[in-house]
Amino acid sequence: MTGKITEPVRRPGWRATFSGFIVGLALLATPFTVAVADHPPHWAATWATASKTITPFDAPLPAINDTTIRQVVRISMGGSWFRVWLTNEFGTEPLNVGEARLARREAGSAVRSGTDRQLMFGGQTSVVIPPGARVVSDPVELFAGHLSDLIVSVHLPDDISMSESPVSYHVRALQTNYLADGNQTAAADLDAPTMVPSWFYLSAIDVGRDRPVDVVAALGDSITDGDQTQPEPVDQNARYTNFLAEYILRANDLHPNGYRYATVVNLGISGNQVNSDFLGESAQARLNRDVLSQTGVTHVIALGGINDIGLPVLLGAPAGASAAQLIAAHQQIAARAGVAGLTTIGLTLPPSGGSFLPGYGMGAVEAARQGLNAWMRTSGAYDIVVDIDAVLRDPDDATLMRRSLTADGLHPNAAGYREMAKAIYLALSNRPNRSR
Repeated sequence: MTGKITEPVRRPGWRATFSGFIVGLALLATPFTVAVADHPPHWAATWATASKTITPFDAPLPAINDTTIRQVVRISMGGSWFRVWLTNEFGTEPLNVGEARLARREAGSAVRSGTDRQLMFGGQTSVVIPPGARVVSDPVELFAGHLSDLIVSVHLPDDISMSESPVSYHVRALQTNYLADGNQTAAADLDAPTMVPSWFYLSAIDVGRDRPVDVVAALGDSITDGDQTQPEPVDQNARYTNFLAEYILRANDLHPNGYRYATVVNLGISGNQVNSDFLGESAQARLNRDVLSQTGVTHVIALGGINDIGLPVLLGAPAGASAAQLIAAHQQIAARAGVAGLTTIGLTLPPSGGSFLPGYGMGAVEAARQGLNAWMRTSGAYDIVVDIDAVLRDPDDATLMRRSLTADGLHPNAAGYREMAKAIYLALSNRPNRSR
């Protein structure tokens, strides 16, 4: 801990006594920050994302060669101290980071005046991230309020595009980010940037607090990732996790006791499955890396299985996963998270019968979905079960979402995501915060 005062070795005699007295007087006259830690002792993830590698179903990667990547993130809980996690978790070669900075966002790719902070890594302005690894920056002092936008600017001096090392990125950020030539990390605004819809080599941001807070991590597929299909909610922060953070961090009348002092981080990947690796590793495979590794994590929300049912049929298979296969996967997710000491929250699968996609609206899909949901409601495997199916379904047809709450019959729209967040918030409010 920096700034710690080490007690001198005591020797017999009056000189030692007198010296101790003088040291005590000096400490009284020294600024308080010298005698205490220079940043808060309790760290919590306030934003995070799950990375993957490119698949044949993804758009081609942009050119990255001596490039500044300026990335915008909406944090949940604010504070005065932050640190940033960068990742090369899928890389097979070292990743050279020339410089990185953190700032509050003004608008577009512009940073707010006076908020730019250089990130250091063990006291150095550059860092090499080994293959398969993440690195965390030294803490920086920067005030940012709850639910505010931060900008992380990273300069990658090498030609990433010509490397055979896989890029670690989150393909569907639903957030406009920016690429610019050369090292423009310290620029107030970027010169001639190119807009991109993904986060690259960025894993998480932690906030330092003066007391512990709960960290709620959401694991799932495109419904967790925030997809709405039409219209795309880019730059709207309309994921259910965004709304859940609002309910937690802002005064509201949803519950008489409320639920406070928690961050919410989104670890969804569009197309993700709970059992199979296809559009990213399965939820089971990435539980440790994406959820259990988050700083201060106390809760996990698990939603998934519809792609295990629907994707195989969409791609030509005669059938997708059965209810028994989905149940086995969720049993493992709940058990492993419970062993790690997390409060586990299972979400039932909402209806998908209104989807135009083959495989997502057939009778076999409904049987598997209903089988998983029945098990979730009755098994006790999860500490908390939130019946999202009941929240979103059409009262006249249980195979469909309410028209007012869905974008495409498969994904909720913003109103549907808000209803999901409200139901989860109310369920959390019926249990005390761990951090209280």
